[in-house]
Amino acid sequence: MRIGVLFLLVLVSLDALGQNTDPVFSIGDRFVSSAGLTFPRANRNKENEQMYGLCYSPALNLLNKYSDFSVAIASRISASWHFSSNTDSSDYPVYSFPAYLQFNGGHLATHNFYSSFGISFGAGYNFSVINSEFTVGPLLITAIRFWLFRQSFTISYSQSYFENRHTLMHELSLQLNIGRYLKDAKSNNKISKFVKPFRK
Repeated sequence: MRIGVLFLLVLVSLDALGQNTDPVFSIGDRFVSSAGLTFPRANRNKENEQMYGLCYSPALNLLNKYSDFSVAIASRISASWHFSSNTDSSDYPVYSFPAYLQFNGGHLATHNFYSSFGISFGAGYNFSVINSEFTVGPLLITAIRFWLFRQSFTISYSQSYFENRHTLMHELSLQLNIGRYLKDAKSNNKISKFVKPFRK
């Protein structure tokens, strides 16, 4: 845990040193978010339970000096519903509040990205409430980002393991990326073939 905190402090320090023209840490320039649908699936005792819900994914870039690469602290807050099934006759809500470190490349890495396609991956912990029972476990997440119908989308997949419930949670989500800066990013993408990645 101490090593992780030290790593984050080093990233922020390096980013601040690289931002000679604008040394102020601006949350507005570093914040990205998306919202959409999520489809968790719990694997427990060799049985699969499907859920359906909504999610919101905020992220704050710690390393923000490159257009097409960033490191962020992120989350994917979700509220889902489990409908009664043959293996579990109960109806109940499922809430998730994960926190993880995320590495972003390409599309949506920053507000000034130039790529039409992007990827991200991260790791952290998922804090969840399943049928009124609190549980926490490690989380791995990856995502792809892209333009479609002139809109920016994210498809993400994550796995969380909740040891106290002996449950492996798979979660697939489709989200619309949100922000007025995306209009300017479309113009950047038009010239992406003429510029190099990791531009400052």
